[in-house]
Amino acid sequence: MRTLATAAFALGICLAPALAQDAPAPRPRMGDRLPRLEERFDRALRLTEAQKASVKEIRAKHRPALEALRAKAETAHKAFSEAMKNPEAKPEDLRPLHRAQADANLDLLLEHRAQRMEIRALLTPEQREKAARLLGRMEGMRMRHPGGAPR
Repeated sequence: MRTLATAAFALGICLAPALAQDAPAPRPRMGDRLPRLEERFDRALRLTEAQKASVKEIRAKHRPALEALRAKAETAHKAFSEAMKNPEAKPEDLRPLHRAQADANLDLLLEHRAQRMEIRALLTPEQREKAARLLGRMEGMRMRHPGGAPR
């Protein structure tokens, strides 16, 4: 019995430093990184001051809708995820939750697209081409590193 107590004590001493370490910092959410990404995007396209002002207005106009749709998509995702964890959930219970999640994600994507189309209309042909390349690269990165999709 004494040996078991000694072993438990020794194990506790060994694990104490590991347990005392700080948890890794949470990964910044896209909303936290968005201003920096927008700034880099605008700089890469070499927007004029007039274009910058117009783009800023367009983004401000769409921001409330995007935030609401993002929250709706997140809520739908959580509801579906919780239902999937329930071993008693039937497929007929899961289908409407999945559909709601898919619809919320589509609504969010369509609002992003509407914003992009308004911004695109302000760009010169050269800027449009460069924007398409940049967006294609960003989409490729998102496909290699899943988790950037709406939640």
